[in-house]
Amino acid sequence: MNYVQIFKRFLSNRKFLFWFGHTSFWIIIWINKLITNPYTTESLIEFVLLICVIIDGYLITFCLRCLYKNYIWHKVKIGYLVALVFLCSYIVTFLWYVVIMTTYHLLNNEPLIFKLYTTLRWTTVNFTIILLWSSLYFAYKIWEEWAEHENQLEKERTLLRTSQLEMLKYQINPHFLFNSLSSLRGLIYVNQDKAREMVTEISEFLRYSLHEGKNNEVQLKKEIEITKLYLNIEQVRYNEDLIVEYDIQTATENYNIPIFLIHPLVENAVKYGMHTSKMPLKISIVSKLINNELIIEIKNTGKWIDEKSKSETKNNGIGLINIQKRLDNFWPDNHSFEIIKEQEYVKVVIKIKYNNHE
Repeated sequence: MNYVQIFKRFLSNRKFLFWFGHTSFWIIIWINKLITNPYTTESLIEFVLLICVIIDGYLITFCLRCLYKNYIWHKVKIGYLVALVFLCSYIVTFLWYVVIMTTYHLLNNEPLIFKLYTTLRWTTVNFTIILLWSSLYFAYKIWEEWAEHENQLEKERTLLRTSQLEMLKYQINPHFLFNSLSSLRGLIYVNQDKAREMVTEISEFLRYSLHEGKNNEVQLKKEIEITKLYLNIEQVRYNEDLIVEYDIQTATENYNIPIFLIHPLVENAVKYGMHTSKMPLKISIVSKLINNELIIEIKNTGKWIDEKSKSETKNNGIGLINIQKRLDNFWPDNHSFEIIKEQEYVKVVIKIKYNNHE
């Protein structure tokens, strides 16, 4: 266990933290009294009296803590809180003085007399000690409440982010299945052998979805496997009109990416490439690692089709906005998403910057 974990564990133990801080505070007050009042070490009675003063203060502020804790004053408005703390601190300081005078009377066997000037002077001087204790107590309570609030917000943000990822991920699976079944229906009466082969590929894809689809992210090599399943299905349909090339660096295979990230990009490359490319349609999938940056490239021959043209062709493909949202959820500030539109090809380039610990 490193020092950071020990410190976090220390802060998380509220009971231990209070007693540690409470005891440390009064030890510091005792040491300060010894330094500023050297006469307390000149006689045993004065030294014992100082110890009694510290013990009385220790106990009376513990009782004050119970009062603060029961009434939950740290949740009231700041103006009321300041007034209440000042009032309670002064009352407790006066009670502290009464206890000290009683202790002094018992130790010295002298008459118990409270003089107005002496009482006001002592309580005014030592009022700052109780006020400081109260201020530290409420500062911790306010900080603790703020930390709990931030922790709750982070949990809610994580839940929302996970929900968004689930929603975006499951927008993909039904779409792919619909397209695959449509292709299969057209192939059944043309070539039954190829239709059976396509059924096998679809079943493998569904098996992958069931096993890996439970997670929001997957290793790149797994994503390439499912992409190959999809392209195998399409190659059954298009035969020689579809050529696929892979250039996957071994060093990139174990990097995690959002599940079904590459598949919809390849799917778009097939659908729109078939409308704009000279046959055969050529698709290349590249992954490489440069300076701890994962680069994924999906390139297809053909031209870019704008959104208006896409709607005219009645292709309800997964939008690139979906991919961008998924990347934003996983790496808000550590990725780039670029579409390169040339006369003869279209290329999508995704760059993900990984930290060393990732």
